[in-house]
Amino acid sequence: MAEKTARRRAAGVPNRLYWTTPYVAVVVFALTMLLLVWVLQRQEAEVQHNAIARDVQWAEQTMRLHMQATEEFLTQMARDLAAGALDLDGFQVRANQHIANNPQLINIVWVAADEVVHWSAPFDTTDWLAGDALTAAQSTPYFKARDIGRVTYGEAYVNSRNEAVLEVFVPVRNGRHFMGAMVGVYSIDRIVRHLVPDWFSEKYRLALISAHGKPLAVNSLVAAIDESISYSIPLDPPGNGLVLQATAFRTVGDIPRALPVVLIVGLSFFVLWSLWLLRGHMVRRVRVEKERDRLFNLSLDILSILNADGSFRRCNPAFERLLGYPVAGMPGRTLIEFVHDDDVAATVEQLRRLASGQPVSFENRIRCEDGGYKWLAWSINPVPEEQLLYAVAHDVTGRKDSEEALRAESAFRRAMEESVITGLRAIDMNGRITYVNPAFCRLVGRDAEELVGAEAPFPYWPPDQRETCQVNLELTLSGKAPPSGFEMQIVRRNGDRIDTRFYLSPLIDGTGRQTGWMASVTDITEPKRVRAALESAQARFEAVLDGLDAAVFVADPHSDEILYANRAFKALHGYDAVGRQARKVAEPQPEMGDYRIDPRRLGPADVPLELFDGELRHALSGRWYHVREHATRWVDGRVVRMGIATDITDRRQMEAMARQQEERLQRTARLVTMGEMASTLAHELNQPLAAISNYAMGCVRRLETGEYKESDLLAAMQKASFQAERAGKIIRRIRDFVRKSEPRRSAVVLADIVDDALGFAEIDARKSLVRIHRDVSRDLPPVFADRIMIEQVVLNLVKNAIDAMAAMPEEERQLELVARQVDGMIEVSVADRGHGILAEDAERLFTPFYTTKSEGMGMGLNICRSIIEFHDGRLWLEPNPEGGTVFRFTLPVEIASERDVRRA
Repeated sequence: MAEKTARRRAAGVPNRLYWTTPYVAVVVFALTMLLLVWVLQRQEAEVQHNAIARDVQWAEQTMRLHMQATEEFLTQMARDLAAGALDLDGFQVRANQHIANNPQLINIVWVAADEVVHWSAPFDTTDWLAGDALTAAQSTPYFKARDIGRVTYGEAYVNSRNEAVLEVFVPVRNGRHFMGAMVGVYSIDRIVRHLVPDWFSEKYRLALISAHGKPLAVNSLVAAIDESISYSIPLDPPGNGLVLQATAFRTVGDIPRALPVVLIVGLSFFVLWSLWLLRGHMVRRVRVEKERDRLFNLSLDILSILNADGSFRRCNPAFERLLGYPVAGMPGRTLIEFVHDDDVAATVEQLRRLASGQPVSFENRIRCEDGGYKWLAWSINPVPEEQLLYAVAHDVTGRKDSEEALRAESAFRRAMEESVITGLRAIDMNGRITYVNPAFCRLVGRDAEELVGAEAPFPYWPPDQRETCQVNLELTLSGKAPPSGFEMQIVRRNGDRIDTRFYLSPLIDGTGRQTGWMASVTDITEPKRVRAALESAQARFEAVLDGLDAAVFVADPHSDEILYANRAFKALHGYDAVGRQARKVAEPQPEMGDYRIDPRRLGPADVPLELFDGELRHALSGRWYHVREHATRWVDGRVVRMGIATDITDRRQMEAMARQQEERLQRTARLVTMGEMASTLAHELNQPLAAISNYAMGCVRRLETGEYKESDLLAAMQKASFQAERAGKIIRRIRDFVRKSEPRRSAVVLADIVDDALGFAEIDARKSLVRIHRDVSRDLPPVFADRIMIEQVVLNLVKNAIDAMAAMPEEERQLELVARQVDGMIEVSVADRGHGILAEDAERLFTPFYTTKSEGMGMGLNICRSIIEFHDGRLWLEPNPEGGTVFRFTLPVEIASERDVRRA
């Protein structure tokens, strides 16, 4: 055996060498040719790379010379400007001429020391206009040029016209005084197009790359490029990370350049493919034979060849692995001697069919070498001309055990389903009944044979409720049945009706596919009757409490949860009050310190006990209530607090009317005092004026007599000056209050204006019982407005809103003042809940001398609209959805303030 193996190995070595040598020769030839082509193309690429490097360096030097010439021009203009030898006309002439001679320049401007453009060329430019301020990006190189005193280049960026530009800043100084900077603006696109000759543009694609690697300008995007021939060099100046990159245009296509490689590789593969086909044809037959033997020996199933009499002729190793019998001892032994005694007769019958030439498939038990048995599924085909039987046997012992376990489990499940008292009914996806358990049959009073296979309408449906039952069935089949199930009446065979509840769940088979719906059915006739009796008693209890005008609630003192609330309480605090916390819902509520004793400390033996008895006011509606709370025992035995609130607003209003009569008498006295203020003011002014007169007359008399000292006159005149200043302050205070001044617009905080205006209006608001809700955030950007004028508008609108609600009920007198930012503007709205404004009145409301008030002049809203329009805003009115009117006006956001902060 060893000698045979050695000979086989020795014969295999020449065969492998014979087939390997041609492959090696073809591969060596192909690699040699590819190496030669690569060396030639490498040399050509190196020559091209050296050429583009020289050309790019030349182009960079050309650009540098042009930019240095521009720097010298701007420096000369800066010197002339500092020396006073350059005016606007001279600037325009020289700048426009330089721009015409240098197409890469698009603007030349002079930016003064205040960062504002003063001169700009050409005169028709739209990018740099006189009066424009520098942006944040332009300020950085501007200040850098001011600090270092030399030419500075800014970062390249894309302007509003989507054009990449580069700016050069040349400082203008008169001695140590910084006068600003001369700014030259380059178009990067024009740099790459005009600062290189035509022959360069025909050979290369020239691009300027930013410090972030983003292309800013390219001289051509049409022709194809060869990225392998590329060269980059930093552009200095400006030296801000700009890179000049040149890439050669493609002159030779990819296919001609790669043609030698393609031909060499293609021919080599063709030769190798021919050799491979020849070899494959020769070894295919050997492989088929080996695969056949390997399949026979490695099969997990038993493969065997039997003689016509049922004796084994050859078996594969699976026979020994499954049954334990050595394969070498199997030839000559018959199949019958391994078969279980109970399966012998069936096996002999199958062998007779094989003798007649028919293929058979059957299962039987085969004895193992250890005495045990395994189930095998046989498939045997006869070949009569060879007198042989070809058999395949598969071990199905596990499947047989699983089937037996499944039968046992099915029997257990059936016994369990038949023992439960809950009815079970299964339907398929079409609504046909596929299963019912005995409990369901007893529930409906019908046999399983009568129910299984039935379709809608089912025999247990009440005739008068078939439409409702059909809807429930459709909900079930669509998967939309409620998780809590649904109630349905069932008619038994004897005509009795019972109430049931159906709970639905999907019926899933072993593969995970839904095959129907399973319903569990429970008889709820008796529980429903008991619940109806309880609901009737509850209804009587609630009817008594709901008939009261007082609001009644019951709450747990520990969790503060509302356990019960009558109709008056729900109408006052919301119909979802039950289940919520009393402190968050009920209003008014006494504080915990107002109770005589903490209700959380009380036990069942301490009740009933009075906790609180007093009068409280509702924070929102303003109505008064007499609130009484008692500690008592709830139906489940725990201690709860019961609150009763009675509306006493009418009684309080009668008391308030009596107080108002007294206040009118006091107001009359205050009006008399107001009349006395004129004499008080005159007296206050008379004192300093009389003192001034006395001091002046005293000085005159001393001067007339000639008997005086300069120190005495000086002291008298100083005292007279002090009294004059005192009188002037009094007059100035009155004049500032009533004087007419020119508008002064500046950056002001809207919240401060609203606070001052509401400070004047709160007196009328309190008198009219109007609640003002303010929503003006201090985070809003400042507005560009005159503070006094906007305060006048806000005060006028607020006073109009208060007057509009004078006839409304007290709980509806609510004024809302809201400010928010909308599309770059600040919008202010003043909303009242008054009587509203008719459509015909709204059209004429802003016209002069038109008013809806009995005592109005008709000028307030007209003046307000003029003020808002003066501030570039808009004033209009809208109906309030909650009743009343909403006046809105807009103001521009201050932007100039941001520039002032940046300059500082």
